[in-house]
Amino acid sequence: HGDKVEAAWQRFGANGKLPPGDTLPASAFNDFYKWTMMPVIRRLEKKTGRIQCTFSANIRDKELNAALLDSAKQDPPGALFQELTNGLKELSQRHFDVPLFQRACDDTGLSWDAETFREVCGADTPRSMVQELDLDPKGTRRLPTKPSDVLVQAFIGVDVKTGQERLFVEATGPWHRVTWLETSMMQVIYESFFRRRMRERYGEEDEHWYAKWLADAFLRGARSVLAAGQSKMRGIIMTGRRTGGLALMLLQGMFIHSSLKDAAGNCLSLGTSSVTAHYWLKDAGVTGELLPPVGGTHAHELSMVSSAVFAELDNKAGVPLSQIISHMLYFLHSRPQGDVRDASRKVLMPILPDTLGSKAFFRTAQHLKIPFGPHKGDPILSVVGAARQDSGSLEAFASLARSFGFGGSLMASEVEVPSNLMDASALGYNTFGAGGFFGDSEKAWSKDGSNISMAIKVLVVHVDGQRTAVDPVKTGDPTAGGEGKFEADGLMSSERLEALKARTKLMQEAEAKLSVEEMQSLFETAFT
Repeated sequence: HGDKVEAAWQRFGANGKLPPGDTLPASAFNDFYKWTMMPVIRRLEKKTGRIQCTFSANIRDKELNAALLDSAKQDPPGALFQELTNGLKELSQRHFDVPLFQRACDDTGLSWDAETFREVCGADTPRSMVQELDLDPKGTRRLPTKPSDVLVQAFIGVDVKTGQERLFVEATGPWHRVTWLETSMMQVIYESFFRRRMRERYGEEDEHWYAKWLADAFLRGARSVLAAGQSKMRGIIMTGRRTGGLALMLLQGMFIHSSLKDAAGNCLSLGTSSVTAHYWLKDAGVTGELLPPVGGTHAHELSMVSSAVFAELDNKAGVPLSQIISHMLYFLHSRPQGDVRDASRKVLMPILPDTLGSKAFFRTAQHLKIPFGPHKGDPILSVVGAARQDSGSLEAFASLARSFGFGGSLMASEVEVPSNLMDASALGYNTFGAGGFFGDSEKAWSKDGSNISMAIKVLVVHVDGQRTAVDPVKTGDPTAGGEGKFEADGLMSSERLEALKARTKLMQEAEAKLSVEEMQSLFETAFT
C-alpha cells in the first residue's frame, strides 16, 4: 500500500502540517455529527429565534493551564500564548469547502436545504469560520459586533467555580456557524500544548521530531487495533480533536480500517468520524479496504442547547424533557427521517443520554410516545438503535438501560485502555467508538503516560440577543465513587451558579410533576 500512503502523505510537510500558503478547510477537525445535527439546529433556530452559542474551553491539565495563564500575563505575552493566538487567528483563514459539504450530505442521505448551505457555507463566496478576533488577555466576554458573525476570544478571568484566574478561550456566534468552532478550536489549543511538549521532549524542531512521534503513535495504534479485534466488537474512529494532526488522521484511517478484523478476518471497522479524512483520502485515489467510510452519532451539544431553549418546559415537567425533545428532533429531521420501520435503519438512531445523567434520561423517556409520523404512538425507546455510554461505569450503564426495557445495541465510547474494550464486550456491548486510544494517547499502553486533558462545551446561550434564564450544564454519569462532573459557565455570578446547581440536582432526580398524559401533551408542544 506504499503508493496510497504516499498519496495521502504528499499534502503534508515533514512537520505534519500543510506547506506555507496552504490553509486547512473549515471541515478539517469537525466530526460527521456536525453534519447530522445541522437539520435539527436549523429547525430549532426557526422555531425559537436567533440562537447564539458560546463554546468555552476547559483545560483540565493543571500544569498546562497554569503555563498558559502565566504566558498570557507576561508583557508582552509569552511564546505559548503567542502560539495559541496564532492558531486562533488561522481559524479566520479557513473557509467552508462547499463541494465537500455537498458530497457529505449527498453520500449520506442528509437533507440540507439550499438555505442551510447558504447560511453555513456562504452565498456567493465560501464563508470563513471566524469573522472577528479579540485576543486581548485583559479583555472581557462579549457578543460579536454583528449578530451574524462568529467571534473568537482569549482573555483572563476568575472562574466562579474555583475562585482562581485562568485563560478563557471561547467562540460565540449563530449556532449553525459557531458549532464548527467547537472541535476546531479544541484542536488549536491542544496542538499548541502538544507541539510545545514534543519540542521539549525531543529537543528538536517540528520537522525533525514529528516523524519520530508518528512512528511511536502508530506502534501504539497497532497494539490498540489488535486489542480491539480481540474484543470482537465493531468500532469507529472518533478522531478530529486532541490529535497529532490531520496527517495522522489520514494515515490512521487507512491503517485501522484495513487492519481491524476478527479472528476469521472479518472487518470490524465502522469507519471514521472525520469527513475531511474520508474525502481527502478518496480524492488521493484511496479505495476499497483502505478507505474508511464516514460515520458517527451526535453530541451533547444538542441536548445542552435544548436544555437552555426549553428550560420552561423542563420546569413545568420537573424532569429534563428537553433531553428527549432534542433526541426526537434528531429522529424526525436528521438521518432517520422519522421512519425506522425497516429494522436495518435503526442504526441511524442513537441516543447519548448522559448529559444530566442517564438515569434522568431513561426515567423521562420511559412513558413518552412518538408525537407523529409512521411511528406515532410508539414508545420513544422503541425506535432507538443504540444507546451510547460516554461516562460512568460500563456495567452500571448497561444495567440501567436494560432495567428500563431498552432492547437495542449498546455502544462504549469512553475507551481509554484495552481492558475497557474487553469489559464492554463481556457486558454485551456491540460497538465502540475511540479516538486517542488509537495512537495519540500515551496512557493507553503505559501507566506512566501523560495525556493533555481538555474539553470544549457550549455553556452560554442567547436567544434574540437575550441570555437564556437557564444555562447549559453537563454532569455525565457518576463514577464508581458516586461523583459526576459539573461543567458550566465559569463567569456567571455565584448566586446564578448556586441556583443552577440546585436546579440541576432536581433535573437529575427526574421526579415528574405531571401525569403521563400531561407530560405527553407538554412534550408535543415542542413540535408544533
